[in-house]
Amino acid sequence: MKQALRFDFVRFSIVGLLGFLINLALLSLFYKVLGWPLLIAQMIAAEVALAHNFLWHHYWTYQNSKVHKTLGALAIQFHATSWVAIVGSGLLMSALVETAKIEYLTSLVITAAAAMVWNFGWTKFVIWQHRNDHSSNKSNEQTE
Repeated sequence: MKQALRFDFVRFSIVGLLGFLINLALLSLFYKVLGWPLLIAQMIAAEVALAHNFLWHHYWTYQNSKVHKTLGALAIQFHATSWVAIVGSGLLMSALVETAKIEYLTSLVITAAAAMVWNFGWTKFVIWQHRNDHSSNKSNEQTE
């Protein structure tokens, strides 16, 4: 179990880094180049990164999880739980930039680190929760 947890965390981190880079690129485009308000720019950039991360988590990070949910149910659950982190980090990021006068890239790194802890816990232990086949094997043995 410990080994799987470490391996999943490495994959999760790689996907998260790629998602972070997507978020950073889009945020920079929307906020710095196009001049959109920071909160709106971050929400849209984060949404695109979220879709990227969902697909990679499903088909790579947690590919060996034996979940009994449809792809649609996983997507809705992933989106709903991730939006807590996205909205929270977007609001915190705006506060850090506008109130604390912290540069937007620094605030993105700070909020991404906080969101990473939340998102790993939810994806690993709730959304793609690994189901042991032992319980289903016992019930199959009893019925045979």
